[in-house]
Amino acid sequence: MEVVLLVSLLLPLVVAACIYLLCFSSTGARASGDKLLLFGPMGSGKTCLSLQLRFGKVAPTYTSLQKTVSRCEVEGGDGRKTITLVDMPGTGRLRADLLSEAAGAAVLACVIDSSQLAVQCREAAGMLFDVLRLEAVQRRRPAILIVLNKSDAKSVSNLQSARAALESEIQKVRQARTTMADTASGAASGDLPGFGHSNFSFQQTRMPTEVVAASAHARDLAAFSDFVCKHIT
Repeated sequence: MEVVLLVSLLLPLVVAACIYLLCFSSTGARASGDKLLLFGPMGSGKTCLSLQLRFGKVAPTYTSLQKTVSRCEVEGGDGRKTITLVDMPGTGRLRADLLSEAAGAAVLACVIDSSQLAVQCREAAGMLFDVLRLEAVQRRRPAILIVLNKSDAKSVSNLQSARAALESEIQKVRQARTTMADTASGAASGDLPGFGHSNFSFQQTRMPTEVVAASAHARDLAAFSDFVCKHIT
């Protein structure tokens, strides 16, 4: 009788603990840290953005084949934050470095030249596909910031259109990569969160995502800085 009573008392606690653990594992802990990773197609203005963040001014830039890592301060709506800024060149030769840095970043900032939106979205889609497939990224769930650089178009409709265009290009990459994997091995390889949906959307990743307009040359980085400060710890 005592054993039955004990079991009846403990069973609800065990069930509640199991439910808590399942919920925690399904939502996961958000990524923490102070690393901001700038990446994106070549010519999107990443280095200008990096110089503006570090020194408050821009200078003539050139195509680089080496990443730049520095410490700087960013001031936004959540106050001033000291960050580790990683500026990753857009060349495909450094894709392994990009994935390595992305695995430990708190904020993933994909920079796109808004004056060449269609072309830059196609190039950025392959990078984002590879980054978002990383097990570490899916587990840590860093914040995703799509930066429309060289842009004065800040209306909600323009930002939403850019997001939709990028999501569409990522879906095309997913379909192409899945087809190649099926052809090569007869089975699909690892995929983005939301596998099985007809179209990809950033919402499926369960990572905080925002599209902002910015201009490094015009020192117009308010929306960018606010997002970074909000998600850097």
